[in-house]
Amino acid sequence: RFKEGAERARAVSNNHIIMVEGHGVHRVAERHKKLLLGKVFKATSPNGRFKEGAKHIHDRQLSRIEAIGKNLFYFWGGKGEKNEKREPTVVHIHFGMSGQFKTGEIGQLEPTPNTRLELVNSEHNLVAHLSAMTVKHGDLDFYESKRKSLGQDPLRRDARGDLVWEKFQKSRKSVGMLLMDQSVIAGVGNIYRAEILFKAGIHPEQPGNTLDYESFSRVWNISRDLLHRGFKTGSILTVDPDSNLGPPWTRRYIYNHSSCGVCGSKVKSWDMGGRTCYACLTCQKLNEAIPQERKSKLKLAKEHKPFLSHCAPEPASELNLNSLTVKALKEMLKKHNLSANGRKAELIERLSNCSELKLVKQEEEEREVIDMSSPASAFDAAQEKVKAGEKRNVEHVALVEVDTETQKLATKKKGKIPFRQSKKRRQVRGK
Repeated sequence: RFKEGAERARAVSNNHIIMVEGHGVHRVAERHKKLLLGKVFKATSPNGRFKEGAKHIHDRQLSRIEAIGKNLFYFWGGKGEKNEKREPTVVHIHFGMSGQFKTGEIGQLEPTPNTRLELVNSEHNLVAHLSAMTVKHGDLDFYESKRKSLGQDPLRRDARGDLVWEKFQKSRKSVGMLLMDQSVIAGVGNIYRAEILFKAGIHPEQPGNTLDYESFSRVWNISRDLLHRGFKTGSILTVDPDSNLGPPWTRRYIYNHSSCGVCGSKVKSWDMGGRTCYACLTCQKLNEAIPQERKSKLKLAKEHKPFLSHCAPEPASELNLNSLTVKALKEMLKKHNLSANGRKAELIERLSNCSELKLVKQEEEEREVIDMSSPASAFDAAQEKVKAGEKRNVEHVALVEVDTETQKLATKKKGKIPFRQSKKRRQVRGK
């Protein structure tokens, strides 16, 4: 716990806070509607921090799941129970910076000091482990009070943009602050804020009540489009396929970039409500006067220096090798079993002649187009991130499936399973 707290403190001090954004929460909900919904579970609290809640849902059917922004609500009991007079129990989940909801076969998951809830269904050989910042339980009134405190979720069918517009009209807060206010729009995080406002052509410091309806509509519609794309793919990908942008703007336009992917101007970053705010001041003009306090903050804006070790790099075949550090070059050489000795010029020449790197671009072009008719599996989404070189400290992922037998159970399809770990491989990975 001390180690986890220290890591969390470092993240906050660097304004680099990683939380599950709305699309990730909806992916958990949608997956569990297929995998867990309608089943009865034995419920326990391995670390004792959800002991009372586990008692309330033990041996009760999971009857409903709702995702609202970054929040999940699991409903236990209700119609069809033996004791129909018993009130349903609602479990509220907020993953925070390190929470996860893992599923697997019985015997595959080991509780950790952070596992608040364990669900076991022997009939379906299914187990689930939940760790999260917030795990609370209550009745339907508890759910309604939480629901009312949250804003409109762009991914929900009942989302009302007109209610968000009303809040924008009444607020002098900056658009950047309003987008991150979960009581206004639920589900948007820092990466999405940067990319939504860039695509809308709106400066983050623009006061909300100065936006005209057309500008607001751009913000709302782009929010819906990007979150939906994230839900489908399992990754925060904001660059439009037809943008024809080269590396490093293959995933995002300005977030964690030193320059704008469209105009080439320097990306500026500054503090906004304890989080790093990003903008291209050429593409995102500030059209209205802002409070003196915000002017002072904006004056402190600096040219952004990317944290290169976190975000996905450009494809290796198109890298400007001269821009890499000697350390990075040596790591690439070792990865391809090449000698890492010599001066920088020698390292670059060695990599330039590496046949494996030359094939990367060809492999990308020949890669099968993703079917967007249904969400990518947790495994496929993770593989996409690995292939792109994006590390876990960019986008926190809460949906974890230890074995694709859970995918087979959820989809109820017979035949070939895309990936299955052997018993030996599981043991090796578990060490």
